[in-house]
Amino acid sequence: MLFRIIFWSIILTLLFRFIFRFLLPVVTITRAAQSKMAQMQKQMEDMQRAQQTPQPASQQRTNKIDGDYIDFEEVK
Repeated sequence: MLFRIIFWSIILTLLFRFIFRFLLPVVTITRAAQSKMAQMQKQMEDMQRAQQTPQPASQQRTNKIDGDYIDFEEVK
């Protein structure tokens, strides 16, 4: 009887140590990594949307010709 109690207490102790020292940190790290990846993916999508939207006409660069200066355009 005493041997059975000692055996089960050792098994339960090892089981709890395994859960709280290995499984719980692995689960928390995995969740943190997934949330960080989702945040980075959302940020990249926002950046792509910002690049795809056309710029307003007021912010577009206007070509000014000062005197005889003409912008260089490569002819192929």
